[in-house]
Amino acid sequence: MAVPARWKVTKHPTRDSVTVRGPGSPGAFIVEWTVPDQPWLGPVRHWQGLEREILGRGEFPGYRRIGIGATTYLGRPAADWEFTWRRGGTVVHVVNRGFRTASGRPFALYWEAPDSRWARDRHYFDTFTKTFTLR
Repeated sequence: MAVPARWKVTKHPTRDSVTVRGPGSPGAFIVEWTVPDQPWLGPVRHWQGLEREILGRGEFPGYRRIGIGATTYLGRPAADWEFTWRRGGTVVHVVNRGFRTASGRPFALYWEAPDSRWARDRHYFDTFTKTFTLR
């Protein structure tokens, strides 16, 4: 995927993910891939189930769902889950695109930024997802 100059890609030490961060934006783009661990009922139902789990554990204080909607990504069924939550004193805005590859491996493409910068920085998510490919 296209990564702007001076942005850094960092592999997470314990998860199958990388985080992309850059100067000039407090946002972060995370690409996460996992081994399937539960039955796949489709991307929308997957996000709805994960939302229930997260809320049941009390994560994401101040959570507000904006929407969970079906889409297509890389020719595969996908879903975008958009929400806000409060981290410390900051409202964080998130869009998380979930899909599975033809072989069944789940991916999440996650962009977060302070809600106050959402309109200014949302284009990063659009560019990252437009240029992301699987090899």
